[in-house]
Amino acid sequence: MRTFPIFVSFDGKPPLVVGGGELAAVKTRLLLMRAPSVDVAADEVTKELTKFAEQGLVTLIAPLPGIDQLRGRPLVIAATENDEEDSRVAAIARALGVPVNVPDRPELCSFALPAIVDRGEVTVAIGTSAAAPVLAQRLRAWLERELHPRLDALARLAGEFRGVVAKRVPTGPTRRKFWEAVFEGAAAEAILEGDEAKARALIDTAIDEAAGSEPAKGRVLLVGAGPGDPELLTMKAIRALKAADVVLYDRLVGDAVLEHARREAELIPVGKAKGAHSLKQAEINALLIKHASAGKAVVRLKGGDPFIFGRGGEELDALREAGIAVEIVPGVTAGIAAAASLQIPLTHRDVSRTVTFLSGHEAGGEEPSFEHLDLAALAGGKNTLLVYMGVSTAGAIAKRLLDAGFAPTLPVLAVENASRDDERRVLATVADVAGHPERLGLKSPAVLIFGEVAGLPASGIVEDILALEEVKRRA
Repeated sequence: MRTFPIFVSFDGKPPLVVGGGELAAVKTRLLLMRAPSVDVAADEVTKELTKFAEQGLVTLIAPLPGIDQLRGRPLVIAATENDEEDSRVAAIARALGVPVNVPDRPELCSFALPAIVDRGEVTVAIGTSAAAPVLAQRLRAWLERELHPRLDALARLAGEFRGVVAKRVPTGPTRRKFWEAVFEGAAAEAILEGDEAKARALIDTAIDEAAGSEPAKGRVLLVGAGPGDPELLTMKAIRALKAADVVLYDRLVGDAVLEHARREAELIPVGKAKGAHSLKQAEINALLIKHASAGKAVVRLKGGDPFIFGRGGEELDALREAGIAVEIVPGVTAGIAAAASLQIPLTHRDVSRTVTFLSGHEAGGEEPSFEHLDLAALAGGKNTLLVYMGVSTAGAIAKRLLDAGFAPTLPVLAVENASRDDERRVLATVADVAGHPERLGLKSPAVLIFGEVAGLPASGIVEDILALEEVKRRA
């Protein structure tokens, strides 16, 4: 069951609990955390419900509620513990479009009751779509320990100042930075320590400073998004995404990574693929400068690391020339992620003492010339070549390596979609790749690892091209 979290207002007609036993009492107690009163439909009720009724918190109504009693309710909980009656109430509620919950009967529910962390104005609701309620309770216990008990006071104080801030502090990045400074600074510390007067004075001063300050200057963060697994994002990258007004992202950046962006942020795809560039580099540079010059916080989200074949250097030069403040947030590059997934080292004192990062194609050309490299020296051994963007040129690359003196039997590992759920690994030799690159069956994005390290024992499933061809030959 898929659910969407919302907060329901109890300002109108009271919520209804059907049932008078212990389960109904538990649900009534939960609703009374926010509802001023609850209607309970039951023949007999527990002592706790009787006490609530005496206190004016519960109103007892007809024990078998029908359409008139359910119509207009913000929500209904059927907790009679009688399957037939609970099903009847759920059917009426659904027909009326009234949200209904039946404990432990997810097929009858149109909403799920969350585990709640209550801090007054600050409420955290935890749901698992009824799949793992014990897990929700464990998360609630953890959050109870982590969230300060005076968060309610901080939220109420911020609410009192919202009108003044809206009138005096410019909207956009300036106002957001003001609130970030309040919640992360001395004013928040003061209110959480119980000194409300000090907190008010600090916020008043902050408003004066923000109202008279120059418009916020924009900046650009070149952020490495890693190879695709959102868990490989750095904490700094996540913070940058949550603070961004605009995010320009590459084709290889997945949806799971973009989910970390602020909901109000403008997301602009600017990805490039071989032969299908959506925007030229100069156009991307111009967009970065345009948005930063408007005072916005801009994140340029790049697959892998910005400075490993990510053209981050070109964007950095353009931004510096335009006088835009720039920050670099490194990311896990695909080659490192591939090695980690395979659990093979790129350097190993017995077989590889250096790593050379190479691009599988050149600007304006299909195949790399490697004129800047002494391939013959690298062929001497104890070196690892890590090739990016070499899917379409793998055969040509392998032939150049053979011509330079690399051993035909040198192992090659090709890793497609490193770190992602659909990661694929293929083992071959330089001679295999040179003679039959199509056997790799690779799709972009992929990296190629040439070197003795590629022959070390790897973790997980690795397709062996030689073994597969031998099986085909015998068949």
